[in-house]
Amino acid sequence: MLIILAAALIAQPAFAGDAAAGKALYAANCTACHGAAGNGKGAAAIALNPKPADFTSATFWAGKADDQVAASIKSGRPGTGMTAFTQLSDGDLANVTAYLRTFAPP
Repeated sequence: MLIILAAALIAQPAFAGDAAAGKALYAANCTACHGAAGNGKGAAAIALNPKPADFTSATFWAGKADDQVAASIKSGRPGTGMTAFTQLSDGDLANVTAYLRTFAPP
């Protein structure tokens, strides 16, 4: 029985968040640059070079694991306008990342 339970725990995703909870965090912290549609065309995007990431693009998601996306949110992206969101907890980061995944193409 213990072996079955351990196997079930290992099979669970290591990084899971609540997209519904992440939506509010995204609206408060990300829409100005990335836009409400996640396409990188927020109101502030016009002033940024390079332009904000387009979360609706397959190219953005190619080869990216959720923990990598969360790390970029937490630490920012040097050389871009992407600031560090160090105030977000690990749970918040998981939630925002889950919401960002809703923009990814099928």
